[in-house]
Amino acid sequence: MYFIYPCLPYQPRTVDPMWAPEYEWARAQGLATGLVDMDNDKVCFPTPARPTLALYRGWMLTAVEYEQLARLLPLAVSPAEYLSSHHATGWYENVADYTFPSRFLTGPAALDFAASRCYFVKGLVKSFDKDSVLTSQQQLAGFWQQHELPVGTPLFVRDFVELKPDSERRFFVVYGQAFGTGGALLPESLLAALVALRPRLFYSFDVAETLADQPVLV
Repeated sequence: MYFIYPCLPYQPRTVDPMWAPEYEWARAQGLATGLVDMDNDKVCFPTPARPTLALYRGWMLTAVEYEQLARLLPLAVSPAEYLSSHHATGWYENVADYTFPSRFLTGPAALDFAASRCYFVKGLVKSFDKDSVLTSQQQLAGFWQQHELPVGTPLFVRDFVELKPDSERRFFVVYGQAFGTGGALLPESLLAALVALRPRLFYSFDVAETLADQPVLV
């Protein structure tokens, strides 16, 4: 299997500096690597051989971009599998019992903001940084316009839950086995989430603890 990384724009033989440490580490371990130039639909390998299977490690891609990548390379993770892991609409229902109660909105809807209740809003892939916490119906009503989102763009609106400081840990899952950063072990109460996410080949998630010591998928 080849591990594919993004190159600098119009420099197909130079890895993007953001990914250089991992790229160089992979090469030092003797892993087969390659670079992809999405702007010019080109891939570059250190040898003439092309991979029979490739795993992309790089910037987040849209559905259209990942389809483009699939036309260039024989990907280990298909476009359908990628979306099922990468977009919230593809994984939330599978793990709803192990994460924050959430809903998908394509327009303003009445939410309960009583008793200082608030929500954390994301796109299907990432958050809006400091603007992600909603504390009023008025904020939700103007959110699409504020961020210049096309009408009907889905938002992933999650119940806001206080988390223990510094409790968040990243896990990578390969063939249903979780590997935590720094050797962290996945809490036993979340092992069933790995079963619920089968047969996804490769994905990552973060785990944190609530103030009540409850491990939760972030």
